[in-house]
Amino acid sequence: MAHLVFTDAARALRLVVSPQASPQSVALLQQTTYGTHGPQYGHTGQAEKVARITGPQFFELWKGDELAGTYCLSERRVHTPAGPVPGYYGRYLAVAAAHRGHGYGHLLKQEAVRYIERTRPAPQLFYSYIEGANARSLQISARAGFCPLAQLEALAFGRLYPRRDARFSQLPAAGQPALRARLAAAYQAHSLVQFDHLFDGNNYFVLRENGEIIAGVQANPVRWRIVAMPGLSGQLLLRVLPHVPVLKRLINPANHQFAALEALYVQPGREPVLLALLESVLAHFGFTSALMMLDTTSPLHRYLKTCGKLGWLQALKQPTYSQVLVKLNGLFSMPPPPLYASAFDYT
Repeated sequence: MAHLVFTDAARALRLVVSPQASPQSVALLQQTTYGTHGPQYGHTGQAEKVARITGPQFFELWKGDELAGTYCLSERRVHTPAGPVPGYYGRYLAVAAAHRGHGYGHLLKQEAVRYIERTRPAPQLFYSYIEGANARSLQISARAGFCPLAQLEALAFGRLYPRRDARFSQLPAAGQPALRARLAAAYQAHSLVQFDHLFDGNNYFVLRENGEIIAGVQANPVRWRIVAMPGLSGQLLLRVLPHVPVLKRLINPANHQFAALEALYVQPGREPVLLALLESVLAHFGFTSALMMLDTTSPLHRYLKTCGKLGWLQALKQPTYSQVLVKLNGLFSMPPPPLYASAFDYT
């Protein structure tokens, strides 16, 4: 049921909150293009995805009978080295084209955070991923009281003709509790850890040797509509490769399918087997690329960034970074990096 947050009669504005997105919000998200100086893209399948968000609170700003903008806070329990805290992840901040330039994005984010602070007991932690080059969104967050905490980098993995490793398999449901415990131990030094969408679609995959899991990853199949990519390499990816036999397998701008990765696990000292695991994931789905967002201070980022074996897509694309912006309410210290990034959240 929707609740009125506030009204502004002078501007004919009203802000309502609901645990469900209205059809108008879904339509607005379907029209929204994300990205600034980095890749520009549109999501697909919004109607299905918004129904799967953990603890959603959709804030919709109406001007008269028109939806001017929408914003979602996803309520979850996030884990830090100091213990679990209530977390709210902000996503889907979108303002309709006809209503931009009036400060509605700032109004939505500010009032959404204030509503939670008024109606939920402290402590709370609010956070968002925002592209480092998106000065406008960073400014909106700063005005709403958010501070930068860490930096994530989008790393692409690609293979033209991926092959499946003989050690590769899909983790059965019976093995999920033990794997969850193993991941909790592996990420105990990370902050903002939450496994709400771990094992979605039974899409956790592993490599085994002698029955023992040596590496694993959650891989979510995703489709994006890619509008633009920066630099000469971006022009090559969008305008040339899709028309070159064989190479056009790498990217389809109108319907780019890839695997979004999270919860990477590898036995210490066995990091090179991750490449065989990721290639096997591509072979399983019939994709040629995967995407992962990793904290730039994490050991896995350091290995994958410097191994030189991620493939052509990583070599061709421009580096893309996102800031993790955080606002605390009733907490007295920022959670320390490295941070965990959920594939469900960043796609």
